[in-house]
Amino acid sequence: MPAAPIPSDENLRLTALRDLNLLDQEGDQELNRITALAASVLDVPICLVSLVDEERLWFAAHHGTDGNQWPRELSFCSHVVHGKRAIMAHDLRLDDRFADNDLVVRRLPPMRFYAGVPLVFGEDQVVGTLCVMDQRPRPDFDERKLQQLIRFSEIVHDQIRLRQARLEAQQAHTLFSSGPVGTVVWDKQMPPHPVYLSDNLPDIIGKRLSDELRNEQPYIDIVHPEDQEAMRSSLSSHHQGCLPHLEISYRLRPSPRGTRWVHQVNKADYNEAGELERIRSYLFDLTRQKQLESSIEATKERLYLALESARIGTWDVNNQTQELLINARAASMMGYREDEVEHNNHSWLDLVHPHDRVSIDRATSDYRNPAMDVVALEYRIRHKRGHYVWVQSHGRAVEREGNGRPRRIVGTLIDITDSKQQESLRNRQRQLLNLLNQAQTSFLLNRNVQDACEALFEPLLRISDSAFGFIGIVQHNERGQPYLNVPTISDLDWRSSKARPGHYERRAEGMQFHQLDNLFGHVVTHNTIVLTNEPGTHHASQGTPNGHPQLRNFLGMPIRFDNKVLGMIALGNRPDGFDEQMVQLLEPLVVTLGTLFHARDQEVARVNAEQELLRLATRDALTGLANRRHFFDIAETSLVQTRRYGTPMTVALLDLDHFKHINDTHGHAAGDAVLNAFSEILRASLRDTDTPARVGGEEFAVLLTNTPLNEALIALERIRHTLDETPIHVGGRPIYATVSIGAVQWNANHLDVDGMLAHADAALYAAKRHGRNRVQLYHAELMQMEATAATPLRAANDAA
Repeated sequence: MPAAPIPSDENLRLTALRDLNLLDQEGDQELNRITALAASVLDVPICLVSLVDEERLWFAAHHGTDGNQWPRELSFCSHVVHGKRAIMAHDLRLDDRFADNDLVVRRLPPMRFYAGVPLVFGEDQVVGTLCVMDQRPRPDFDERKLQQLIRFSEIVHDQIRLRQARLEAQQAHTLFSSGPVGTVVWDKQMPPHPVYLSDNLPDIIGKRLSDELRNEQPYIDIVHPEDQEAMRSSLSSHHQGCLPHLEISYRLRPSPRGTRWVHQVNKADYNEAGELERIRSYLFDLTRQKQLESSIEATKERLYLALESARIGTWDVNNQTQELLINARAASMMGYREDEVEHNNHSWLDLVHPHDRVSIDRATSDYRNPAMDVVALEYRIRHKRGHYVWVQSHGRAVEREGNGRPRRIVGTLIDITDSKQQESLRNRQRQLLNLLNQAQTSFLLNRNVQDACEALFEPLLRISDSAFGFIGIVQHNERGQPYLNVPTISDLDWRSSKARPGHYERRAEGMQFHQLDNLFGHVVTHNTIVLTNEPGTHHASQGTPNGHPQLRNFLGMPIRFDNKVLGMIALGNRPDGFDEQMVQLLEPLVVTLGTLFHARDQEVARVNAEQELLRLATRDALTGLANRRHFFDIAETSLVQTRRYGTPMTVALLDLDHFKHINDTHGHAAGDAVLNAFSEILRASLRDTDTPARVGGEEFAVLLTNTPLNEALIALERIRHTLDETPIHVGGRPIYATVSIGAVQWNANHLDVDGMLAHADAALYAAKRHGRNRVQLYHAELMQMEATAATPLRAANDAA
């Protein structure tokens, strides 16, 4: 037998195969479970997930055979890879392609049967197969079983895709470690030792010190000698004081380029017993901020020593006349020219932010204290354009009245808006970091994206200073059209008003917005950030719902994974408007949410695949009722309970009368319609605790547990009567069908389900003999009566 030819796209095929990262890997547990289940369902001893590389056949999963690889030239699967279609050889010795294969001729025991379907990845490249084999010919392995094998191959394909998605999620987590925040994880020893250093640590502490740490240098050695004790105490406090959080700023060991500052946020993880498991430290480069603080301190000292020089902003107020003098620099801080400012202290105070008036009053009281040399104050004052700027004031009373009250006060002004914004940004970054941890922890605990969104929504509004907003998830309707499901949204009055038809609707899982030709829908449909401080002028704006507050500004950010939009964050009415800095601040959050949403989608896909697999294994394909195997499993379990506790249990066999005549007269489509209609009657007539099943062509079974005999007979009679009185319309014509029912009530002589079914079968035959369309209960004399009948029991039932 010549080996299968090499496919024309072999290089592309091998590239797609290597991208799966399955070669030379230990068998995937989920794939092994699928091969075991496929072997059981298809009744074959061997099932493999095979991958064909240059020289061998590698088993990514296998059931029923030892080893994990075969030579490629001996493999049957190479023919599937070359032909890119399924192969089914009922007897390998009779197939010219395989008759002289060593696995067929020399292997003990030899292979006699093979069926394989291709596994397609990349751009239509067949990388391997899902195949089944047997040591005996299998003429019974028909097209229906081949279709089942194809369905299993689809499940294998989805599982491999899920595995790839998990690897991609891990890679996304690795990428997250390359941001502006370094990470060090410490063990639980005392003193702690680093067990993990993020790849971006050189950007935070410098390459030289980072290299020392990776060469096992103690961390404390890279800290400035004067800060080592504080650093050591901060870590030990998690051991001794059980502190979950702690922050510390310290200097690193000086280098020729100067001293570097680090701000470190510690988060300790404790187990349920309260024992420390690890310490996670997040490091920020604080050098620039410290340099700025040092510069400000130096400037303050120079301003104090050179007050009269008026090199920075100065002010001079007369408390008796309330006359205020400021220089040009102080006026420019608020966007004015010197001649535009009213020289009146009351007018100045009117510009102070309402929340800071208390600080102004406190400073006024401090000036009355002669012991106070310089009074320092930070407050916000309104700019000419309407926003507020932060200023730092240092003042001193230079003239006093006879009673000691200050008559004249002079001082300096420094614009500290940038440093305040930086401080606010750092606070928001810390809050956002905690928020990311909370969202991920919430999702990992209960696998519920909605709960994770709920947990971070209100903190998100606070961090962004937004008045309202929502977090939405993109979903698709039955036509494949996208809509936005919003489980988390601000509680605004417009939500209680009447919904505009077709725009949105309320569901238990959240609000659903189906019209996306608007401002927030533009984020989803165009996969783009929408940042506007004048929403009414944006080309996608369609206004707001009745009762909705006026939208002064808006920020919409798409939540993506692999550049696919999975949802969005929408925020509105920030006091100072939105800017690129806010977008950069929230970017880690939307990346994390994209990963969580993707993980949720993958989890849903996995659960659906498992449920579909279970349904295929336990349900009848035509009617959706339990199949014969599943019915026996349930009946055997119920029989154990019945024998243990003596609860009543009834088993019935139901056979549609003259069903062959219906098929012959009206066609098999009409027969299928009758079977489905009767299945619906069974569902409607029985309780949820009862089990109807299709156990043969037109033969059904019913298990009634915890049911007295009289109630069981009433239920069976209801089934018979309903079918008798219900016409089944097929092609505009009514078809009337009847059913014969044989039932048996459990007693102590029934040792197994087969025994009960034999008695129910005898009762069914008696119902057929006595005119059909009736319910017959089994009794002891019935078996003797039926044994004397001229026609064998099963033949008579089939004929009926």
